[in-house]
Amino acid sequence: MLSGLVLMFAASATMVPPGYAAENNGSRGVYTQPVIRRYERFEEDYSRRLAWERFNRRLDNLWKDFRDAGSTPEAFDKYQAEAAKAKRDYVFADPYLVPVLP
Repeated sequence: MLSGLVLMFAASATMVPPGYAAENNGSRGVYTQPVIRRYERFEEDYSRRLAWERFNRRLDNLWKDFRDAGSTPEAFDKYQAEAAKAKRDYVFADPYLVPVLP
């Protein structure tokens, strides 16, 4: 009895009465067809891309300095320290990568 009642309510909620047009549940201009919308934050995305390119350029320059120094262990230690500093600067400057502190 209860399952029949639930089935009746589910069917009546989705059926269209005779003589009435089916309601457009899609978006404007497209009858019941899904619409993909792109939400972009151009300014933020563009500045993040520039920051990423700047970070990569900095790492490339650090690697070049390491290779020019003769690839010695001291130069590699310097490269690692400078690369860690570059990564820290990049991460802390990016609003999406900053850790949320409690």
